[in-house]
Amino acid sequence: MAEENYEATKIEKDKGDQEQSDVDTLIAGALKELEAAPKEEKLEKMLKATPISIPKPAPQPKPTPTPQKAETPAQEERRAEEASYEESLKKFQEGALVKGKIARLDPSGALVDIGYKSDGVLGPEEIPKNAKVGDQIDVVIEKLESKEGYVVLSHLRAEQELKWNTAYEAYRNKTLLEVQVKSAVKGGLVVDWGGLRSFIPASQVAKSPEQTLESFVGQAIPAKVIEVNRRQGKIVLSHRMGNLEAERQQASKIIDEIEAGQTRKGRVTNLKSFGAFVDLGGIEGLIPLSEISWKRVKHPSEVVKSGSEIEVFVLSVDRVNKKISLGLKELQPDPWAAAIEKYIVGQVVKGKVLRLAKFGAFVEIEEGLEGLVHISELSLSKIQKPEDAVKIGDILDLKILRIIPEEQKIGLSRKEVLLDQERSQAEAKRQEESKVTIGEMLAEKERQKAERGSEFVVEEIQEEAPPE
Repeated sequence: MAEENYEATKIEKDKGDQEQSDVDTLIAGALKELEAAPKEEKLEKMLKATPISIPKPAPQPKPTPTPQKAETPAQEERRAEEASYEESLKKFQEGALVKGKIARLDPSGALVDIGYKSDGVLGPEEIPKNAKVGDQIDVVIEKLESKEGYVVLSHLRAEQELKWNTAYEAYRNKTLLEVQVKSAVKGGLVVDWGGLRSFIPASQVAKSPEQTLESFVGQAIPAKVIEVNRRQGKIVLSHRMGNLEAERQQASKIIDEIEAGQTRKGRVTNLKSFGAFVDLGGIEGLIPLSEISWKRVKHPSEVVKSGSEIEVFVLSVDRVNKKISLGLKELQPDPWAAAIEKYIVGQVVKGKVLRLAKFGAFVEIEEGLEGLVHISELSLSKIQKPEDAVKIGDILDLKILRIIPEEQKIGLSRKEVLLDQERSQAEAKRQEESKVTIGEMLAEKERQKAERGSEFVVEEIQEEAPPE
């Protein structure tokens, strides 16, 4: 058994005569030991591998490659053309969509060069309108070789293939489309885009409760593809998703273009206690309550109405958070700008009491211009609260104590006006008491004259009377 194992060892013949002799000697020695040893030792020696040191063959020199003859430029160009031609042939198969150039036109049809070994032919009904020789068109290969040896092509089928490819691309890329509404049916809208008739379910139509599906007929609306089924010939769109995407794109455009200081038109969409929201055409801005009017208002509804179209002033733009702050009063005349020229300290004006506070009464001098009458300036006597002297709606005569336009403050006094009235009345009374009328002066003169006349008569009588 051991002899059979060793005889099964194959030694390459190209090792050299010396190597072969060395190996034979080692094997012969090993066999002698096995024969002389007991059976158990023979088995153990067989199980243990006896290392054999075989000399390594001397390295053979590598064959020198035969130098190839360099190709000429003409040969390289011809080889490249052949490779290109072979590659181009792989794309030509029935049903493939390829481009071709019209090589010939006549009433019977057109010959089209598609880069194949033979030209393609189009029937007269397949020729595009206003086509001319040299035009490039898209075609589908219907048959690679007709009886006449031509490739049978279809341009109409290519147009349909391109439309479906466009539909698949729009679905994969979530492309925003503009579609034309052709008709309204019970379940939604039938639309057309690029020659493909599609359907928008009623649940995917973005409309207000009062709008009807018929109101969309004839309109161009935004939409997105949500289903493409070539087998059933069905394309389903969503107007809701398209409308949201259109608004998002418009908002992004506006936020990039809008700048502080601009005047924009918008529509009031919502009124809150803190301000009014205005749609600027895809993005909303906020008019804070303090920017609604120069006069003090409690709620935006006092100045603007929901749904109304207004012009607003852009105060600031936060492009990171996409927030726009707007103003309305900036587009109205600022009453405080002219206050310093129109009014002076000491001037008496009329004002209407708008509201009362613990420390006094706020009074409107003119539209948008308010002043404060401190509680200490409301009455000649000391009062505990403003209601003890005035009430909302009262029209008062007031004297201007101070004007601070930069702080939009005007200090007023009712007490000063009342004091001036008292002083005026006292002066008038004094003048009345010391006043002498012209009639009294004439009467006094007549009286004095009469007295002087009677004295003169008495003197004459006394002179004419004889002495006693």
